[in-house]
Amino acid sequence: MATLTVTPTAGVKPDHFHRWRIDEPNGPVSTGVCRVCGTTKDFKNWLADGDFITNEEHRMAA
Repeated sequence: MATLTVTPTAGVKPDHFHRWRIDEPNGPVSTGVCRVCGTTKDFKNWLADGDFITNEEHRMAA
C-alpha cells in the first residue's frame, strides 16, 4: 500500500476540514471556533424558507 507524506510549507497551515465547536443557541446566531486552527464563524440558529429546495429542484440540479 502506498503512503502519502505531506511536508508543510513554513508559515502556511495545511488544508484541513474544520472541526467546529459551536456555542449553545442564544439568539439568532451562535459562534463556532475550529478546534484545529482557531478560525471563528457565526452559525444561524434557524433555517429560512429559502434554505430548502424541493425534490424537483434537487432532481433538476443533478
